[in-house]
Order: sequence, then structure tokens, then C-alpha cells
Amino acid sequence: MRRGKDVTLTRPLAGLKVVDLTIWVQGPLAGQLLADLGADVIKVEKPGQGDFARGLMSLYGASLKSERGDGFLFDMVNRNKRSIAVDLNRAEGQDLVHRLVKDADVFVTNLQPETLKQFRMTPEDLSAANPRLIYALGAGLGRHGDLVHLPAQDTTATAFSGFMYTASAGEEPSYLPGALADVMAGTNLAFGVLAALRQRDATGEGQVVATSLLQGLIWLQQLALGTMANIGSGFRTFDSASATNPFMNIYRCADGEWIALGFANMSRESWLDLCAAIERPDLQDDERYARNSDRLGRAPELVQLMTRIFIEKPREEWIAIFREASLPFAPVRRLADVLADRAIREEGLLGSTDSGVVFAPPPFMLEGVTNPGADAPEFASDTFSVLTDLGMDAGEIARLQSDQVVW
Repeated sequence: MRRGKDVTLTRPLAGLKVVDLTIWVQGPLAGQLLADLGADVIKVEKPGQGDFARGLMSLYGASLKSERGDGFLFDMVNRNKRSIAVDLNRAEGQDLVHRLVKDADVFVTNLQPETLKQFRMTPEDLSAANPRLIYALGAGLGRHGDLVHLPAQDTTATAFSGFMYTASAGEEPSYLPGALADVMAGTNLAFGVLAALRQRDATGEGQVVATSLLQGLIWLQQLALGTMANIGSGFRTFDSASATNPFMNIYRCADGEWIALGFANMSRESWLDLCAAIERPDLQDDERYARNSDRLGRAPELVQLMTRIFIEKPREEWIAIFREASLPFAPVRRLADVLADRAIREEGLLGSTDSGVVFAPPPFMLEGVTNPGADAPEFASDTFSVLTDLGMDAGEIARLQSDQVVW
């Protein structure tokens, strides 16, 4: 992953240099996606401490302490990068990053505007040194008006966006663990970088690419928001006992496990197939359920009927029946089930790093492209190689380390 490699079928972003001044999840994930595709991503960290994610030892009730003693969250969003620690509170440290950026293709950050101004890392600062630079900025709630100065992270953005009620199963707001706002925003930011790079091929000029935690959550809720904005009604909170569509619902089986049905708009043929699968041929010609509109109009009684039917057999029996009938269904699984499923790995949806850390690769597949599994870097482990690439000799690097400009 060094500057100068030609693009290859397996490393489509090889040859791109990315300077990554990011913390926590949103920004680091954007940089990691670019690294997964072959870019040389240089992670600039805070001296002594590093990215704050290195020190987070628990989250949502789970331990995050890795085998090497730091926070596992860092490992999950910083694969395939190089790490250098630079003191950006000092002018010499700022100048050093400016030198890194001078021949870079992309600069990624999710620091707050005040901090970027203090560090001389604003779009204006860096674009002056490199007009071809793609400056990728991940914000909290926004970049303009009243939102720009409001500090935000995953939890607060989820609350502000309305998603806590969208995801709720009742009247109380709910928070889904897993930093979903961060993951969505980081993915969106990397997507924007690719679009900006393509545009630069045509114009020769760089630009600012920006997104936010809030923007990602608005995008994620586009069907719910669009329905409310354009039709005037919102989606009802999901409750399996009072589902408005009995055939796009979940049901408990005899062994206590659940199964999900996926008939969004049930045809006559699907109704006949379902009745046969659940061994209720008497329902096939029941006039009360002849049309889909009739069935939806009798949703409460059909939910109760399906509830009584599915509780009669264990889930594995229902799985065999529905697979044989080629009906849309799925078992409602836990994450442990997903991790244990060999088909998930065969599909390429999970990978392992060199040290055995399990990770989810980028959410798409390119023909011939494999997802490398280099572990996240040790703190400041690549300072010497990064500075050597800048043309510095060992003596100059030693002086910077002695002066604690770099670590």
C-alpha cells in the first residue's frame, strides 16, 4: 500500500494517498473503506493517546478490550492503515501534515470546525497547498446555520434525527446499539470521495465532500420521511400482535424461536401456496380472504390465526416446509447465529485479519477484488516509514521524535 502502485484488478484505489485525521468511528470508517480498496491511508494520531477509540474499553455492556490491551473499537474501523503520531498543537507538527497533504489525493477528517481551524487543517488551509485535494469532512449534525456548532455523536444524532422513535417498538424512544449513525455516515463519506475523485478526473480540481451523522440518518429514513412528507401519514410502530399486514410479520414457533414472513403484496398464487404450506387448504377458497385487500382488511383475525398455526411446530420444521414451497420467509436470528453460519463466510460477508480478528468487509463486491485483512496499526508504528516517504533522513526524523513533534 505505497504511493506509486498502478491500479490493479484486486486493488482499484492503489496509488491513491489518503491522509486520515479522524477519531472514533465515522471518519475512521470512511478511511478504512478507501484502504480496503487499496489506497495508502496514513492515520494521523494524537501523541501519547492516539485516537480516542483506542482507550474505549466497554460499550453497550460489552467489553472492548483487545488482546493487545487497547480498545477493540479502534481495530474494527482502522484496518489496512499506517499510523503516525503528530503534535498538531505545534506549528512544526501542522507544517508536517501540510507536507503530507501536498501530494495526497484525499484528506479525511471528522474533527470539529474549531479544532480544524486551530490546527490549520480547514479546507481553505489545505486546498491552498494542494488544489487537487479531495477534502472529505464528516460532521455531526451539519455544516451550516444553527447546527454547525452543536457537538454531536452517534447517540445524540440518532435522537435528533427522529430515528429513536422510528426504531422504537412502543411509545418510548429506543436506541439500537452498534453506532449505526456513524457507520452510515462513514460509508456515505467514502462514497462521496469516490464521486469527487471521478469528477477530478474530468476537471483536474479538488473539492470539499461533506456529510453528517444527521444526513445519513435522514437518508436511512427516506421511506418513512417521504411517506409522512408527501402522503401525510407516518408508518405505524411495528408490533407483531397488531401487524397491519399479517403476511409481512413475525411469529413465534413451538420451540420459542421466531420466523418472519415477507409477502409485501400477496398475489392469489402466493395465497394458495401459503395455505398449502400451513396445511389449511380450506382457506384457499374462503371468500373472506379472496383478494389481497380482503386479507389486509381482516388483518387482526388473520394475525391471530397465523399465531395459532405457527405455534404448532418448531421453527426447523417450518423452515423445511417454506424452503420446499419456495416462499419468502426467514428465521429471526441472533448475531451469534449469523457468526456461526458457514454460508455467511462463503458469501464473503465476513472476513478475518492476519491476527484472526473477524470483520465485515465493504458492503459491496467487485469482481476480482479481495478484501485484505491487515490489522489496524499499532500506535505510531509507521512514523519512520511515512516520514521517509516524505524524503526525510534518519537524523531529521530522530530530531522530530526527540522534540516530541512526532512519536
